[in-house]
Amino acid sequence: MDIKSHRDGTGRDAESKPRRWHPASVVLHWLTFLLILFQFWVSGPMLDEKRDLLSRFELYQLHKSVGLTIAAFVILRLVLRLAVRQPGPDSADPWLRRSAGLVHGALYLCLCALPVTGLLMAAAAPIQIPTLYFGFFRVPHPLGPDPAIYRRMLWLHHQTGNILIALGSVHVAAVACHMLLWRDGLLGRMWFGRRWQ
Repeated sequence: MDIKSHRDGTGRDAESKPRRWHPASVVLHWLTFLLILFQFWVSGPMLDEKRDLLSRFELYQLHKSVGLTIAAFVILRLVLRLAVRQPGPDSADPWLRRSAGLVHGALYLCLCALPVTGLLMAAAAPIQIPTLYFGFFRVPHPLGPDPAIYRRMLWLHHQTGNILIALGSVHVAAVACHMLLWRDGLLGRMWFGRRWQ
């Protein structure tokens, strides 16, 4: 392996891996991103106490349904990572690779923790309101009213959302560096096209 291959990650091991993510992973990535934006947008009117109760109830149900959908998408992405070949690392720099791995791992943890804390918060709420998945079926609550658990889950849900915003900002900043400074075509790896081109 020559020096250039070591620096840009294009050695023999990298050549055996696809350069792009699987199309299913691409679809799930961008759908998850759009749904996360929607979740933060809908949380404003959802928490607006000036709105009538019926519209707030519908917004809460929508927020919970979308949150569970995001959780399902994250699980599918993790399954895909195990089931299909993944692209090689986008950088040969060990520090950058470790940093990217930590941020991605933390993002996955947040995206799993948010629906779990949200569902537990709804289940432990003093006033019991059913969770209806887009109005199609009722999602069972794993526990009953418990003020202490409700307060704890409310705090965790809020703090995890703040951490997700911070991690998402770091993620976007890193993508901007790849696009504007390093110009290494990283964004194209998470888009459609020939996987081995």
